[in-house]
Amino acid sequence: MFEWLELPEGTPRGVRRFEQLWLVSMAVSAVIAFGMYDYSVMMVGHLRAVLVNVVLFAISAVLMALASRRCSKVARWLLIPFSLLIFFYDLAHFGEMLGRGWMAYFAVVRIALMVTAIYFLFTPRPRAWFAGHPMPPGGEDDDWS
Repeated sequence: MFEWLELPEGTPRGVRRFEQLWLVSMAVSAVIAFGMYDYSVMMVGHLRAVLVNVVLFAISAVLMALASRRCSKVARWLLIPFSLLIFFYDLAHFGEMLGRGWMAYFAVVRIALMVTAIYFLFTPRPRAWFAGHPMPPGGEDDDWS
């Protein structure tokens, strides 16, 4: 039933690193969502706050799965505007996050994780994998280029 979620054979290390970092950024996002929930409820109401959080986490998970498990070039590129949306949310609410102690630091860590994760999708071996071309010669450790 979930065969389409299995990691394809020959997946480059950069794609696996993307997936790991993206999952960590989603965990940090969950901490931020819980920490900012009362503020979100105050701004848009309980139902909308829950709906927005659920939709954003679902989009994040689907884009990650499509990019890393289904080798979707479109999903790989859609991760960039999605990350920009999260960045602008953090930027718009940074003052409120600063007032909540560590929340601002979590936001900076989340953006750094997302940028680093997306970077790994655009290294030479994953680029070739997404294009369907043979991967550049070299070992798995060459993904750091």
